[in-house]
Amino acid sequence: MYTSIIFDLNNPDDKEMMSMNKFTVQRKTLAYEVYKHLYKKIITLDYKPGQMIYENTIAEELGLSRTPVREAIHLLASEEFLQIIPQKGIRVKYISKKKVQEAFQVRKSLEAVAFREAAVMWDESDLQVNKYSAELNHILDQQRAAAQKQEVISFYEYDEKFHDKILEICGNQTLAAIVRQVRGHVNRVSYLDFFESREMGRVIRDHEELIALIQKNDADGVVRRLNQHLDTASNHYGNIIKKYADYFESQSQ
Repeated sequence: MYTSIIFDLNNPDDKEMMSMNKFTVQRKTLAYEVYKHLYKKIITLDYKPGQMIYENTIAEELGLSRTPVREAIHLLASEEFLQIIPQKGIRVKYISKKKVQEAFQVRKSLEAVAFREAAVMWDESDLQVNKYSAELNHILDQQRAAAQKQEVISFYEYDEKFHDKILEICGNQTLAAIVRQVRGHVNRVSYLDFFESREMGRVIRDHEELIALIQKNDADGVVRRLNQHLDTASNHYGNIIKKYADYFESQSQ
């Protein structure tokens, strides 16, 4: 049985409680915005692996108090992107080859479930499916524009949005949350791959073919094509690790 909570605006205690609840929501939202800001800087190597960053400096740059910045930093530390060093500052963690391999395996397995489910449920007569189709096409248009201009950061962001949209279509929020959480460690290498290989045309063609297979309700076919899509990218990782060895964990770190 659920009980509704009704606030009386004429009651000072209720007004204070409403204000506190609003503040809590705003603070959490602000911390998440800071999290996304810092996450992007880490993934796109604006913050280099091993670089020291400072809570006060970030707060000043963003014009914020230290509280949401601290909350965002602790979240990124829990996800192993940052390392908090007492009395010194915060260090951007070096990329862990082991973490990348593990995250890639999890991502590959779970995204296969999502793409399969998207293909199974796809129905052109469904208004929501038509909306998804328009959104996927818009993402591809933006990705093509980024590729034409060789804008690596924008291209990476639309690559993320493409895969996120399939996760949304799948409808399994738990699966989507896990994929997004582990994918960041793979993305640090994927961004370097985009930057180095510039194989943006290949990625776009892959996305076009994945959409076509989903629209045909070809569940097995889309999983095979997704595996090819992800494996092609991962085949470049060895060369990336060699070229950017300073970005990766060594035995002494």
